[in-house]
Amino acid sequence: MKRIALALAAALPLLAPMVATPLEAAPAARPIPTRTVVMENRNFHPQVIRLRVNVPTRIVLVNRDVSGHNFSAKGFFAHADIRDGRGGAQAIREGIITVPSESTREFVVTPRVRGPFDLTSSVALDVASGMQGQILVY
Repeated sequence: MKRIALALAAALPLLAPMVATPLEAAPAARPIPTRTVVMENRNFHPQVIRLRVNVPTRIVLVNRDVSGHNFSAKGFFAHADIRDGRGGAQAIREGIITVPSESTREFVVTPRVRGPFDLTSSVALDVASGMQGQILVY
């Protein structure tokens, strides 16, 4: 019994750091960058949205007008991965996101191809007033 007690006493200093040291915190996940696009007075603000290829980015579309708009970028969405918590990823893949009046729409997109892509609203009055912009992926 004395030998076991001595062995434990000898091993305790070796085991103590393993038991007493708090677990290392997992490295913090990088926050997803966010780009907010405001639709107001038949314009996109900003008119040029800059995104990095292969970097997930949260897009927040804010429609401040009393009429609905849409965010149409078929060429861009055809070459991007989309995550949409509301189950609208398929509609986004088709290239048009409808944003009802005075509402917000949010999704995460990962561009897979570099280049400039046209951004428009296909709502008739928006088209007539020239509501357009560009998405630049670099």
